[in-house]
Amino acid sequence: MGENGISAREFGRIFLKYREKYIAIARSYVRDELAAEDIVSGCFVSFWENRKKIGPTESPHAYLLQSVKNRSVNWLRDNARRMKINEEQRQLTMNCINVMEKEELGPVFKAEIADIFRRLLERMPEMTRQIFCSSRFEDLTYEEIAAKYNVSPRKVKREIQTVLAMMRKSLKDYLPMLLMPILALFL
Repeated sequence: MGENGISAREFGRIFLKYREKYIAIARSYVRDELAAEDIVSGCFVSFWENRKKIGPTESPHAYLLQSVKNRSVNWLRDNARRMKINEEQRQLTMNCINVMEKEELGPVFKAEIADIFRRLLERMPEMTRQIFCSSRFEDLTYEEIAAKYNVSPRKVKREIQTVLAMMRKSLKDYLPMLLMPILALFL
């Protein structure tokens, strides 16, 4: 490293030499290939952006290794929070479904929601609809869906997240009506 940090050539050499090793290390923490690749990419970007701030005595390998470990631990912490939130959302959804299945809400109300869902499916692009239906009605994993439609698992995740966001927006007016019977159970 010189006075201005590591050169682009040296950075490229380090990237090629250590990238796969760092991904393996990150994967050993997070147990998720895509997350491990994202973590390592983020570490290299951060290293390159901060290369002038890194002391001349600090080893790039040691710096990157510590960065991979720190980001992996942060990912695990954040993922644990997301899983807790997702479990709460799943439980709320199941409660809503249970309430909807009772005749208290009436067939008209259920028909309206079913119609909204049907129209939403009709409006989305064909590939998005197929990916979503494979996930929800065929119980396929992201990897299985990716293989089925020849897309990346990351695209599968994005498409499903897009549909769920559209559903939340489309059904937002019904949420208070769904929550009222649930809240009544706790009062």
